[in-house]
Amino acid sequence: CGEYISASNLALLDRLGVGDAWRGEAGPEIRRVGLFSGNASIEAPMPGARSGPAARNGFGRALGRDILDTLLLDAARSAGAEVFQPCRAVAIERDGDRQAVRIQATSGSPGEEGMTLRASVIVAAHGSWEPGPLPSQLGKQSRSSDLLGFKAHFTGSALPPDLMPLLTFPGGYGGMVLADRGRLSISCCIRRDVLARLRGSLARERGGHVPAAEAVERHIMATCRGAR
Repeated sequence: CGEYISASNLALLDRLGVGDAWRGEAGPEIRRVGLFSGNASIEAPMPGARSGPAARNGFGRALGRDILDTLLLDAARSAGAEVFQPCRAVAIERDGDRQAVRIQATSGSPGEEGMTLRASVIVAAHGSWEPGPLPSQLGKQSRSSDLLGFKAHFTGSALPPDLMPLLTFPGGYGGMVLADRGRLSISCCIRRDVLARLRGSLARERGGHVPAAEAVERHIMATCRGAR
């Protein structure tokens, strides 16, 4: 969650063949959990794994998805998976007792034929809101209560390396953790209507467009003292 992986999940990384690489790359052990809300900040010890394979791993740590995803992709190749990249799936259809997925190179034209792959199971891991032609990409209707997610990395943080705080702020929540290479990873979500109101207010002040990410950062800094 937010690039943090708890100690109880490290056995899975070992089975996938990336456990040692993850340990070599991940940030410091997280031994304290915190809550930053308004002007209040509280902390508590993070319980470590007490039994089973996770016990030897002690505490969880964080690793950027840019590194973790590459480790997993390389492990898949080493295990015999064939990777088609960069490609997109443009159609999924039943083919007898199997499924067929048609893929195209992302640099190709919309009318390009592409390639068809067949398998008994197809996993459409495209996210819940990405539009497209696949049967799993159902139409969505935007609502004011929708939660929009953001993630960013920062350097030069003053956050204690063993502390992972949860952030709460008007309209949303998030978390911070020190990940690999000294990067602070912050992930959060905020209501659609709150974000629209924040951006509109800043745009009126400045007389121009305000990026969503900037509006979210300013909102967190203004309303959550611990994040400053």
